[in-house]
Amino acid sequence: MFDEIGKTIFENEIVATASDFNMGIEVEMHRVDTTGHLSNRPYPKAVGNQRKNKYIKNDFLQMQTEIITPTTAHSSDAMNYLMQLNDTLRNALAPDEILWPLSMPPVLPKDKHEIAISDVDPDKKAYYEQWAKIHGMTSGIPTGVHLNISINDQVIDTLWHAAQQHAHPDKAAYINHLYEKIVQGIVSYEWLITYLFGNSPIAEKNFFDDDTAPTSSVRSIRESHFGLGNNLKGDYSSVANYIDKIEAGIDSGELLNEAEFHGSVRFKKSDASIKEALNSGVDYIELRMLDLDPGTAVGVRTSTIRFIRMMMTYFLFAPALTSPDKMQAKLAQGMAMNETVALENPKEKTIYQREGQELMDQLQDFGATIHWGPEYQEVLDLMQDRLDNVNLTPGAILCDNIKNHSLTLYALQMGARYQRRAHKNPTPFTGFEKQPDMPENELRHKLFDKSEEPQIKTDSKQK
Repeated sequence: MFDEIGKTIFENEIVATASDFNMGIEVEMHRVDTTGHLSNRPYPKAVGNQRKNKYIKNDFLQMQTEIITPTTAHSSDAMNYLMQLNDTLRNALAPDEILWPLSMPPVLPKDKHEIAISDVDPDKKAYYEQWAKIHGMTSGIPTGVHLNISINDQVIDTLWHAAQQHAHPDKAAYINHLYEKIVQGIVSYEWLITYLFGNSPIAEKNFFDDDTAPTSSVRSIRESHFGLGNNLKGDYSSVANYIDKIEAGIDSGELLNEAEFHGSVRFKKSDASIKEALNSGVDYIELRMLDLDPGTAVGVRTSTIRFIRMMMTYFLFAPALTSPDKMQAKLAQGMAMNETVALENPKEKTIYQREGQELMDQLQDFGATIHWGPEYQEVLDLMQDRLDNVNLTPGAILCDNIKNHSLTLYALQMGARYQRRAHKNPTPFTGFEKQPDMPENELRHKLFDKSEEPQIKTDSKQK
């Protein structure tokens, strides 16, 4: 069950540290008016200058807000930040605004040029405008959840010390190998994540301009080829191959720059090109495949993040999925399976039920071996229930709320519920209006009681 990496972690009794990855969470949501149309209100004054606030900012569009938590040493702390910042944003909205809780946008204007691109700095706005000309406005409109995740530095140091005893020559290459293992597992089983959490079954009026739209509900429009991105597929067989593929895309004109690669997973360096990872190693990875969960105000559940962490831990400990010469084919197969699952009927079992059960069984055995606690067993039981009964998946449940080929009434109902709840906060945070560029330490002190302050990650450059 364990390879040398897993054995080293287990023997050094750092299993808990290895499985509780450093994490930052990004959640995108649209500001809409109470009739279910994209808001034309200005950026909320109470969250300060949008070019300075690094925690609540606009994304591609002016009404497309993005909450970005600090990177914390524990995923639960990142969720606490997300809850506080989500409440802060909701209390800053105009009286006639709510946050749209779905990944697919509300009804769009027929003329997409009426949609305002974000008021960011001139260089970035020029990039957004060029991107929109190439891909169309709707490609950048779906929203979702991104998880920025890194391995604890203590774990890396322990593993590297053990690897040196086996004459491993290059620390950067070794760090990249650790992240490669995790990413290869996630990409190969992204289809299972789409089955368990896919939540964008239909598009509202005017999203599609032609007859290429799905003719019936699917698990996840956003996770299919209809979603955000370009035709360039990432090569996750190694960090070096990933870099080569992106650079080839830029040279051929398929990509404007490195940032335009919108794969469901990204290898990342902080404040540097990913090419620097060849010299100093990957800093963190970005997982971009999660649809918004409209059943929670913050767009993602703790159980979802726990399951993703469980998968990552398993892939870090376990032997590689296949030999290096077969890895590209294995990953391509996983991507093809994800496209299939994303476009399946959300009310029907996936055709990969058997493969999903095999991984669930492996996770159960793995959890028993490393002694995961009851809270993790509850998550495994929840996901097993979804695999056994497709009607318990988020996509199937969301389909029950479709009325007249639309989810507008449901989205407005849920958005209004979360807005009312936020307004019950007697002391909402308002410090961004005067200090949008607030340092992380100061933000932590102001958002939380001292006994509840999250532990900020300070041992690497992840942002």
